[in-house]
Amino acid sequence: MSELPGDLVEEILCRVPTTSLNRLRYTCKRWNRLFNQRRFTRKHLDKAAKQFLVLMLKQRRICLMSVNLYGIPSLEVKGELSLIDPHSSVDQFMIFHVSHCDGLLLCNNVNKARIVVWNPCTGETKWIQPRKIGYYALGSYQDKKYDNNSYKILCCCDCDYNEFEIYEINSNSWRTLDFTLECDMECNKWGMSLKGKTYCFASDEKEEHLGIFLVSFDYTTERFERLPLPYKCSFYEATSLSVVRDEKLSVLLQHENTSRAEIWVTNKIDENKVVSWSKVLTVDLIPELYNCYGVSFLVDVEKKILMCCDIDFREEFNCKHMVYIVGEDNKVEKVNFGSPLSLPFLCNYVPSLTQIQQG
Repeated sequence: MSELPGDLVEEILCRVPTTSLNRLRYTCKRWNRLFNQRRFTRKHLDKAAKQFLVLMLKQRRICLMSVNLYGIPSLEVKGELSLIDPHSSVDQFMIFHVSHCDGLLLCNNVNKARIVVWNPCTGETKWIQPRKIGYYALGSYQDKKYDNNSYKILCCCDCDYNEFEIYEINSNSWRTLDFTLECDMECNKWGMSLKGKTYCFASDEKEEHLGIFLVSFDYTTERFERLPLPYKCSFYEATSLSVVRDEKLSVLLQHENTSRAEIWVTNKIDENKVVSWSKVLTVDLIPELYNCYGVSFLVDVEKKILMCCDIDFREEFNCKHMVYIVGEDNKVEKVNFGSPLSLPFLCNYVPSLTQIQQG
């Protein structure tokens, strides 16, 4: 390949899957320089075949999971992703919550006093000191100055869920957003990102019968937009949000006074398309899933299998981090991952070579 023109080499390499390409970084100085260019990493993100990995927050660590949905479904830990904390005597950063965007993970610790943007594929990190304590989400926007995707962190402040701060990674600066949000945020389900935007649940008690809906935050305009759920309902026993293969949104909805939960999936999220919903699965989660109000879940649309995790509080002194796998036949496979140290979290993660601007 050393005899090929440089532009042809670039076109070949930008189509190599991320985990394979990262191992080629030290093949030669020329390739290493190419992989360090933001223009190339963005091109690779757009053109390379996506690798969908399942990550789980377990015992305050990010774990890579091995999933088998054939025969008797199973889930087991394949490996642990190491995040070294340079500011602590404890080697590993103890993660309480995580969100992700373009292969980057945004992690905060239990008291929300420190956050880090981390690319597990390259090992690159950026440690950030919050100005206020709150719930954090990561998103992207097109930066005309760099002609590339850049990243911001949105903070919904603990003291007031209608007060928001934004952190620009390029300029290393926090600022308060100047607008009034005409609804109430559901911050316990905060920070699901897709196509650069952040989605979460909200409600509005001022408008009769409006009930619960979704809002999306656009990091370019720095404004929220409302999105309807599949149907209007003033109250749900359970609501949870997920992303399907980096293309669609999925919601888990359970009506009040019923054990039946419905899984709905949108069409492909696109700027020019109206969001529409289709139901892919209905399951009975009780009694196996004890408290599904804060459940984290993934759904395989083709196989019609739901995988969700939550904390089982039924035994007062023996809480368990449980994962449940259930399909159309409503047979539930249960996996016990021991005592929980944080809220369990499952996500589809797409590794990338995305670089973190250090400022």
